[in-house]
Amino acid sequence: MRFGALAVSSLFLSYVLLCSCLSENCNGGTTNGGVDDIIRKALFEKMLPHANTDSCHAKGFYTYEALISAAKSYPAFATTDSDVIRKREAAAFLGQTFHETTGGTGWKPSDGPYYWGYCYSKELKPPTDYCQQSTSYPCAAGRNYCGRGPMQLSWNYNYGQYGESIGRKNDLLHDPDLLIKNATMAFEAALWFWMTPQSPKPSCHDVMVGNWHGDGEGRLPGYGEITNIINGGIECNKGQIPEGEDRFGYYKRYCEMLGVGYGENLDCYHQKSYAIVLLVNSM
Repeated sequence: MRFGALAVSSLFLSYVLLCSCLSENCNGGTTNGGVDDIIRKALFEKMLPHANTDSCHAKGFYTYEALISAAKSYPAFATTDSDVIRKREAAAFLGQTFHETTGGTGWKPSDGPYYWGYCYSKELKPPTDYCQQSTSYPCAAGRNYCGRGPMQLSWNYNYGQYGESIGRKNDLLHDPDLLIKNATMAFEAALWFWMTPQSPKPSCHDVMVGNWHGDGEGRLPGYGEITNIINGGIECNKGQIPEGEDRFGYYKRYCEMLGVGYGENLDCYHQKSYAIVLLVNSM
């Protein structure tokens, strides 16, 4: 009887260990689930307590379901490497996109700026039409390629390249507002930008998962490089500025909510921006 009980116990233990390894990488410490595995709907809504209130212009547009649906089109997002890396990537994406869609630098809401985000689906009072002459991505007459969606995707070439990736280049160039008529598409465009390298820039994804190790030009891996990729021409290599503080303030809050450290190089205060490189390459 004692031998039989021991055999049953050993079999049960083996079963438990097998199930554990199926749901959790025994060597890498990761569950290998999707982004919904690390950010549940209740947590998403806790991160953004005001997004579905009348205080936000885009009330009800940026839904959790749209984010999860869009992430399925980019299966490497928040699924690569350990759970710590996965959570940092999710926190970085949300931190950057919440910053892009909040009340702006200098805005001082009563409960603090990092509780606000996904309040705007389209840039207000754009200073330009964001059209750069291109034979590959021609601007349509009367169209403005200003910021739209979670990443505030801007410029005709970004609308065109994202459109190409889903077989709808002409549709988006002729009607960029398509991006804010479908929340899943809006998130997909943001994730396309996040996952796609545009030389000389690495992808945001590669930076956050450790596939990019710096370029020898003073640009370093970390959250600050993400800011450089997204808006370095305006915010990087200019010392300490409020915009930069706002970006990594969001990131810090969401890392804390997910129970992970921030990593290194959170700002791009002294990183060379890509603006000059891109200008030279375009000449």
